[in-house]
Amino acid sequence: MSMTAPNPSPLKRRNFLGLGAASAAALPMGALAAPAATSSAKLLTVLHITDIHLRPEYDAPARCGKILRAIRQRHRDIGLVINTGDSIYAADYKNITRERVEEQWKLWDEVVMPELKGLPMLHTVGNHDTWWAGPEGDPMRGVPYVCKRLGIAEPYTRTSQGGWEILTLENSSGSLGKGQQDWLFQQLDALPAKAPLLVAGHLPLFSLAGDYDGGNMSGAKAVIDKLAAREAPVVALSGHIHLRSSEELWNIRFHCNGSLSGYWWEPGDRKDCGYKRTPMGYAILKLWPDGRSECSYLPVEKLAFR
Repeated sequence: MSMTAPNPSPLKRRNFLGLGAASAAALPMGALAAPAATSSAKLLTVLHITDIHLRPEYDAPARCGKILRAIRQRHRDIGLVINTGDSIYAADYKNITRERVEEQWKLWDEVVMPELKGLPMLHTVGNHDTWWAGPEGDPMRGVPYVCKRLGIAEPYTRTSQGGWEILTLENSSGSLGKGQQDWLFQQLDALPAKAPLLVAGHLPLFSLAGDYDGGNMSGAKAVIDKLAAREAPVVALSGHIHLRSSEELWNIRFHCNGSLSGYWWEPGDRKDCGYKRTPMGYAILKLWPDGRSECSYLPVEKLAFR
């Protein structure tokens, strides 16, 4: 696979929180929601989690474990998990030590992976997952080490499930870079014209959340134009902003979902564990083989973790 080297200057976007367990009330898609399916026999249910930012502070490991257990109990039909990055709290700052990075990934192995055991998973790399303080050539430095910890062979991939083609992108440095964009366009050209497509990355290709708070992917217009040229529906899934917004443009539905950690497991400015009026939560994405889709964002119950 031809790839460009990751940008060693990580994005600096931080405001922090948390609390959770599955709530009964979803934040609906409104006009973007797909019509009700006549049959769910071939329905693929996707759990989208993002910006978990797992850390030892604020009782985050215990709270995260309870949230994930509640999600699995509530949604027994999950057929795929997509984690769009910032899996750990932060490895990207200059003062982060090797020991701190190892501590955070150890929590990931001990908390998240056991709770999601048995479910197929796809991952993308978040800007806070990568450790840049190590010297050049250090095996823990940069994107390859994150891929190793997540158990993925490559930072961007193509697969298929439930009648959908799925592409994961590596845009944690803020953009794709020429090598990855060339790969992406080659993949898009090779896809069956009528195959519905899901594209997942850490940063949104486009979102009102990113327009409001900063953080949409740079250089995304060319990618969006390429996706819009397809006959079939496209769903673009992302996180990063910790705000939720869903938009529809042409054949593309953009879903930037809120963070499982909310305000990075901390109480936050409003003391409600949410980030700028978006509660901590997760999304359930319903995908039908005919290209219909539906996305619901579900806040997690805060009081259970007080």
